[in-house]
Formats: sequence, C-alpha cells, structure tokens
Amino acid sequence: MTPERSSGARARGATLLLSTQWLRYVLQIANIVVLARLIGPADFGVVSLGLAIVGIASVLGDFGLSLAALREKSLSQAQKSNLFWINTGIGAVLALLVAAVAVPIGAAFGDGRLVGVVLIAAPAYLLRAAAVQFLVELNRRERFSRLAASEVGGDAAGIVAAILLALLGSGYLALAVQGTVAAVVSLGWAVAAAGWRPGLPRRVEMGSLLTFGLSTLATHAAHYVTTNVDTIVMGAWYPSAIVGFYSRAYQLVMLPLLQVAAPLTRVVLPRLAQGADSLPALNEALARAQRLVSHVLLAVTGLLVVCGAPLIDVVLGPDWLPAMQFLPILAVGTVFQTTAYAYYWGFAALGRSGALFLSEIVGRVPMVLLIVLLAPLAPAGIAWGVVVGQVLIWASGTFVFAPRAGLEVGVLVRASLVPLAVSGGATLVAWGLDLAVFGPWPALLRLVCLGAAWLVAAAAIMAVGGRGDARLIAQTLRSMRPRRSA
Repeated sequence: MTPERSSGARARGATLLLSTQWLRYVLQIANIVVLARLIGPADFGVVSLGLAIVGIASVLGDFGLSLAALREKSLSQAQKSNLFWINTGIGAVLALLVAAVAVPIGAAFGDGRLVGVVLIAAPAYLLRAAAVQFLVELNRRERFSRLAASEVGGDAAGIVAAILLALLGSGYLALAVQGTVAAVVSLGWAVAAAGWRPGLPRRVEMGSLLTFGLSTLATHAAHYVTTNVDTIVMGAWYPSAIVGFYSRAYQLVMLPLLQVAAPLTRVVLPRLAQGADSLPALNEALARAQRLVSHVLLAVTGLLVVCGAPLIDVVLGPDWLPAMQFLPILAVGTVFQTTAYAYYWGFAALGRSGALFLSEIVGRVPMVLLIVLLAPLAPAGIAWGVVVGQVLIWASGTFVFAPRAGLEVGVLVRASLVPLAVSGGATLVAWGLDLAVFGPWPALLRLVCLGAAWLVAAAAIMAVGGRGDARLIAQTLRSMRPRRSA
C-alpha cells in the first residue's frame, strides 16, 4: 500500500470506529433511559458500588498487554499466543478471587445484595481477559468492522438481557448480569471474526512486551482506583440511592470520553508510534488530533451542563433530578481530561510509560486524599475532590512531564483554545438565556430551546474565531468519506 492509501484506509477505519462508538453511545443512553424507568436509584447505587470495588480485575486482566501489542510494529505467532495465555491465566485467577471476596464485601458494607452483584460479575473478568488478544488482532489487521461488531454485539446483548430481567422484576440483578452477558457475546464474536487461533505457549522474546505492559498496567490501575474510589467512599458514607444519583451523573459526563477518545486510541496510536522517530511530525499529528477530539468532547460536555436538568427530567424522570448536584461539578473535570488527552497519546507513542505513570500519580494521590477528607462534609465534596485531582494531572503533564518527553506543550495547549472558547462561550450564552427566559418553561420545551441556543451560539463563535478549526473539521470529514469504486 502507498502511504496515501494507508492514510486513507486509516481515516475510513477511524470513521467506522467512531460511528460505531456513537452507536454504542446511543445504546448506552437508551440503556440508561429504559432501566432508569424500571429500576430505582438504590438498586443502581448498589450495583455501581459492587462493580467499583471489584472492577479493578478488568484492568489487571488486560495487564497492559493490549496497548503493548497494539504499538508493536510486528508480532510473531508465538508472541501473540503467549500474550493470549498470559491474559487468560491472569483472568482466570482474578475471576476466582472476585468470587471469593463476594461474601466479605457484602458483610463489610452491610448489604447482602452486594454478594449477588459480585458473584454474577466474576466470570466476566475471565471472559474479557481471554478476548483481549483477539480484539488486538482485529485492530492490528485494521478489520474495524469486525472489531466494531464484536463490541456493539456484546453491548446490545447485555442491554437486552438487562431489560428483559428488569421487566421480570429482577431489580439490581438485571443490572449486574449485563456486563457478563456482554463479555460472553463479545468474546465469541471476536474469536469467530479474528481468523487467528493461539498456539501452545513457547519460549520466545517477551521482555519488551511485558515491561511495557507492566508499566502501563501501573498507570491504568492507578487510574481505575482513583476513578472508582469516589463511588466506594460514597457508598461507605451515604445511602445507596445517593450512590445511584452520583453514578448516573458520572456516567453521563464520562460516556463521551469513553466512547470517543479512548477507542480512537486504537486508530491513532499505531500511526503515531510509526512516526515517533520524528518529534516535529509527532507533535503536529498530536495537535491536529487534539483540536478535533476537543471540539467533539467539549461540545458534548457543554451541552450536558446547560441542558442537564431538563435532560434528566425528560429522559430519566424527575426522580433522578438530584443527580444534578454532581453533574456540573464532574463536567469541569472532564474538560481538563479532554485537554490532557494528547499527552497520553504522546507518552504511549514514544514508549514513555514511566512519564505517563508519574504524570498521572502526581494528581491521583491528592485526589484520593481529598475524596476521603471531603466525603463526610457533603456528597458534592467527593465530586470536587475528583475535579481537583484532574486539574493536578493536567498541570503535571503540561508543566513537567510532557516537556521532558519532547512534546510541544505550547502547541498542544493552543490547539485546545478554540474548542474551549466555542464550548465555554456557547454554554454561558445558553445558561444566561435559561436564567432569563427558559427556566420556568416545561422540561421538554426548555431542553429543545437550550440545545438550539447552544448550537447557534457555538456556530457564531466558530464563524468569528474558529475558521481554521472549521476548515480542519471539514477536511477531516471529507477524508473519511468512503471512496467510490471506479
């Protein structure tokens, strides 16, 4: 393949993958909407608490080996097979450990429902670990349609199973079974689609893969612990209904980041790793990606903040309105996460896993301490602890670790300025109109008017100060169109 065709193939792969992620986003929103009408906040809270406690097993089961395999320019059959067996072995041990701690967890929090939640979740950690290298194989071969089908198929099956059980009155058990059903379907689909089968373990060079995997594992584990300690501490201090409100707000805010930026790494990282020998080219590619991703994620974040109350009222129901005490606060943290995402890509492309870990841990240790200290004061104190931690992570990357890695921080920061101005300005305009005019209106009419006001304001700001970004977005969209056959 010529470089131009390779770039075009990647662009079309990115289009497919992002389209799929938006489909997954829609499925997750539909899932939240339907199940919120069938299951109360208390049941949501107990499942969120249980999965937050044992969910670290999903990170440990991956062991950082998916990212290690994804960034390698070539892998032998023996290396791929060894990676599969390592992931599967770790997953089996973790599944047994999770099942073993189910009863102690229920006793520690004084809620017997946690026992069922943890036991139902346990098999999923083996299934997900076994699927890791099949999904990596699909990714490395750029079989994005099959990769997408595996993920969407798993999500859809889990959602259907949860809704059916909820309709039968299973309550929190319907929520708990969702992840395990999704893992079964995703694994089966990935195995069938990958066209690859692992051989028996063999002695072969694995040192660089395991070293990179172990170092990134530390980063991912620290990220998981600090992004779930808030739910665990909330469950220790407050009723499960409050945990349910917090988890719904957190999910609404984080879904765009999880469904866009994280999966886009699969397309972006291999290309960045191939060009990591040239720092100027790497920085240029990172700045371009930062501009594009920031516009999407910050737009969704701004809309969620200004439309949050009527959106929750219309979509989830008035019983879920207390979630608004958390949503705007958590949205501030996602702004800093979005503007720091280019650092993550840069560190990974350069193989600087140590810098990635240190830049994260500098902010995450204070985050945990603040969450624990602020929790007794008020539930919203936990959300503010999360935000301060995200600010510190962004600052450590911007002023310390990214410059040391050779990343052009000034260029990357400037790449975020127009998206921040567009989203922030439009949010302020819509918020002002809500205070002055829309506030007393019925929820649905208020939601429509707020969304329209935000979009009009964003378009006006982009036309005045963001024409360069508008051209970049248009060029990117054109490059992602499927080519017509001659």
